[in-house]
Amino acid sequence: MASEQPPFYIGRYKVTGKLGSGGMGIVYLATDERLHRRVAIKRLVKNPSSNTAHLRIRQEALLLAQLSHSNIVQIYDVVEERDDVALVMEYVDGSSLTQWQRERTPNLRQKILLLRQICNGLARAHSIGIIHRDLKADNILVDDNNTAKITDFGIAKNWREDSDLTREQHVAGSWGAMSPEQALGKPLDNRCDLFALGVLAYKLFCDQSPFGDHDSPFIIVDRIVNSQHPPAEKLNPDLPPALCQLLDKLLAKNPDKRPVNATAVAAELNAILTELDDNSAQTISRTVTITAEGYHVKQRRRGKRLKMLAGATLAGGAALLVAAAAALLPETESETTGKYIAIVAPHENAFATRETNLLGNSVLSAIKQGLSSREGLLLVPFSESEQLRGQSLREQAQALNAQLLLHPSINCGVAHCDASLELIETANFSVVASRSATLELDENLESRARTLQQLNYLLPNNPPRDRESNPNISADDYQRYLELFERRDDDANLLKYLSELDELQERNPAFTPLYQLYGELVIDQRYNSRDPDGLKRLTRFLERAPKRLADHPDLISARLRLAIFQQDAEQGRELLDQLKLSLPDKANYHYMTAVYHQQLGNYPQALKAAERALALRTSFNYILQKAMALSALGDMDVAKPLLQQAMSLSDNNMDALSLLAANELDSGRPEETVRLLSSAGLDHLGAMDTYNLCLAYYIERLFDRAEQCFASVSELAPDDADALLYRAEIADAQQQPHKARQLAEQALAISADRDDWEGLLMQARAHAELGQAGRAVETLLRIRRTAPDDLYVNFARAQIYITTGDLLSAKAHIRKTLEQGVSPIWFDTARFAPMCRRADFADLRADYPALCAAGRKNAVIAQK
Repeated sequence: MASEQPPFYIGRYKVTGKLGSGGMGIVYLATDERLHRRVAIKRLVKNPSSNTAHLRIRQEALLLAQLSHSNIVQIYDVVEERDDVALVMEYVDGSSLTQWQRERTPNLRQKILLLRQICNGLARAHSIGIIHRDLKADNILVDDNNTAKITDFGIAKNWREDSDLTREQHVAGSWGAMSPEQALGKPLDNRCDLFALGVLAYKLFCDQSPFGDHDSPFIIVDRIVNSQHPPAEKLNPDLPPALCQLLDKLLAKNPDKRPVNATAVAAELNAILTELDDNSAQTISRTVTITAEGYHVKQRRRGKRLKMLAGATLAGGAALLVAAAAALLPETESETTGKYIAIVAPHENAFATRETNLLGNSVLSAIKQGLSSREGLLLVPFSESEQLRGQSLREQAQALNAQLLLHPSINCGVAHCDASLELIETANFSVVASRSATLELDENLESRARTLQQLNYLLPNNPPRDRESNPNISADDYQRYLELFERRDDDANLLKYLSELDELQERNPAFTPLYQLYGELVIDQRYNSRDPDGLKRLTRFLERAPKRLADHPDLISARLRLAIFQQDAEQGRELLDQLKLSLPDKANYHYMTAVYHQQLGNYPQALKAAERALALRTSFNYILQKAMALSALGDMDVAKPLLQQAMSLSDNNMDALSLLAANELDSGRPEETVRLLSSAGLDHLGAMDTYNLCLAYYIERLFDRAEQCFASVSELAPDDADALLYRAEIADAQQQPHKARQLAEQALAISADRDDWEGLLMQARAHAELGQAGRAVETLLRIRRTAPDDLYVNFARAQIYITTGDLLSAKAHIRKTLEQGVSPIWFDTARFAPMCRRADFADLRADYPALCAAGRKNAVIAQK
């Protein structure tokens, strides 16, 4: 069947013209001279990658030929000549769905009627086990009677069965209609067609693709797999709610959440048509203010497990600290050189089973190790990539300032998995190199070694400085390490996991990732329970490390983490000096310096270091760190746009949301704090976010809600005396002195054995609540040189002095707290009532007219 100019023959069919062409072949108009009818013939381009493709196409075409339905283009014949294939089909005198929509401007009812016809055709095909796999507007033909006919059934999938679904150069124009499971290479059923139907319907009703109009198919597929589509009502406010809900169900990422079949979709469309008839008199016209592409650029997805605000200072930063320290290269005094490379975090639930989860963690661990010490490359900490999980690759590259992305993917069968690594140049978003390997599900150590080997092939111009790939651990212990790593966010069992890591260290003291994970768990345990014993455990764990590992990056970073939390300024400085000599990426060094100063209360130095980091690389973590320093200095209004910028770069940046909520609280907008934290999902809030939510209720005098909230904090963090002390204040306000005393005694008992400044501050507050003024002041004096001079400490001091009756000292600390940015609304409580009626506070009230405003307002209301 050589290419010719019409007229010519394909079999017995006389070709008289060309109807169109595409990646699969050319469609001709022809005449069946035996039956005297016009037909359409698709001559398929031969697939060089498969010697049997034509046989499978022929078999499926013969099956489709048995279908007779008014909404499916009939296949009449298959012509084979010299291993080439042509399909002889019913000729439809009309236009594609895209042309029909553009040229005829149908109304909503006409569109729904047409979509129902497509459903009927799909239902018939699905009933005999045939799925389309390439349903799109160009494969829907509409004749002059407005009858829709589906064409090209089943051909696309068979024709591309050997193609690489992750390569842009293999895209043949159908990426935008592909279901997530098809893009991921998973088994398909009829529900993949329902997703494609949803894309088609969304375009029909909204005139836009649900996944935007980005010019990179790679980006579009990334959105299909990972990003939520914009609600249809935002693009077309005139759509009935039931129709919008149907579109949402069709476009569900999980096939189980889609309608069961096309017949069910047709039934819902019938109900919507009935509703339209009943409401035919209504006319609505609203203005559309967004586009699908704009929605994806600014989309906010926050489904990830939330971290606490206090953890954001280092727990969010500490994860970055460990990953950054893992990127150490040999000593250099030069400025940052090389390309930034980032690892694309697999989408959530990428690995369906426990075994695939462990294998995925093993591959990621190997990739991080393999990229951490390569000539000419600077590894962006994986903790940053994790916060961008689910965003498009272009958005990730922009947020991470990465010139290269390494995109790993794993597709698993029963006993083994196919792992692929793609190196993407972000300047033009092209795949510049790729490697793949088969990995066994039950051989994680071997999988780690194979992954490291593939990285060497992938990056021949960036050789590793350290060629040692042996993890120095037994297969069973490595398996357990992976399991513990996978469960590192399970706060309820942290103490158990720490004990298991202690046992692993005894058998594998040279396996350095243990020290990273142990430090991370200790910090999480420290912030969830306020238990200081975790730091003691970390000290013992590090002391047991072999001396030969003293200069290893994992050990340096763990020691730095410990020094920061122990307020050991001298040790922290020494460890930072070691990292300064080693880190090629000076931005990371400046960031860690900012974290160090932030924890020590040296906020101006923290601000300066964060700005130096940002001068070298824009990173949402660096922006967040700068916002933290500004917030601690009382510049909440300056920090706010920075936090909004950090959130725009990272859809999952819950640390930024937490700090923004805390700043709104400090600035006297508790209702905004409640709104922000509620928007994140109350069931997902960590202890510190919950604590701030409780404070917002307390400031608004919603005492019952505040008490209930603080009680939940006490459950989450049983060693947190702060929550108990606020519950005592609430009990006082509600005239429950006995309960208040009991809570204060509990708080004192919890903090009695602590000698750090925060524990001593809790003791002082408890003594004040119990009427033990001398003990309270005596305890306060013990932290005068160690506690940071920030608004949190000064507000606590004001609470203590006002409670003990030392009004002069209370006044001084109230003023200082106000100067540091706390809103006067924080002092509109029963505890600070003396400030509003005593003459010796008159000058303070004059300087801050908003003080006692709530009390004056309540008095006026009472008089009325």
